[in-house]
Amino acid sequence: MRVAILGLLLAATPMAFAQNTGGVFSPVVNEGHKSAQYRVTYNPDTDGFSQRVHYQQAINGNLMWRAIVSARKTSDSDVDLDFVQAELFWEWSDDDDLWKRGLRFDARIRDDDRPGLIGVHWTNQFPITGNWNGRFVALSALDIDDDARDGIFLQTRGNVFTKLEMGQTLGLELFNAYGSTDDIRDFDDQNHQIGPFASFPVTEQWSLFTSALIGLTDASADTELRLRITRGF
Repeated sequence: MRVAILGLLLAATPMAFAQNTGGVFSPVVNEGHKSAQYRVTYNPDTDGFSQRVHYQQAINGNLMWRAIVSARKTSDSDVDLDFVQAELFWEWSDDDDLWKRGLRFDARIRDDDRPGLIGVHWTNQFPITGNWNGRFVALSALDIDDDARDGIFLQTRGNVFTKLEMGQTLGLELFNAYGSTDDIRDFDDQNHQIGPFASFPVTEQWSLFTSALIGLTDASADTELRLRITRGF
């Protein structure tokens, strides 16, 4: 049985806190896939603003790479480099498997002399009913280089979604960040967010994703508004 501990934690400095631009990513790799995406997240309570762009391309029917550049609003600039990251997706399931599963490997370089990060994530997709599917992702991340924080940082993510006849996808997503294995936080000090999302095609090559996340704990942002624009090739 293949098992993995997985991860990714958005880091923060005292001067700027990154908004959640992450996703509940699929384990499925489609051979021949190529796309670029822009993401932006806005916190109306703090005027916080994070954005990122990425390009991804399938290597074959099981492997895909992605390159990311992420920026955030800080006290110095509205667009301040946050990190660059390389990712490798590896699907384990066959085309006819109902339970899709795979891994994602991350390597991140942060700005402002912050430590780098490596992560391994286990992602799953499965049918719930005839029209509904679910995803569950377990994540782990480890700081590297100078000033690395202790322990492995743990997260989970999940969603349920359905695709309508006209092509729109509607669902509910959940994000959980628990802290480090060296210091698991109390629940109110952890970051937990939940909210609805919708995605829909605009043209054959362009699509949009919108969502709103609501914080469930004192440590979480009260509200975050999110938008993604995807261009397929």
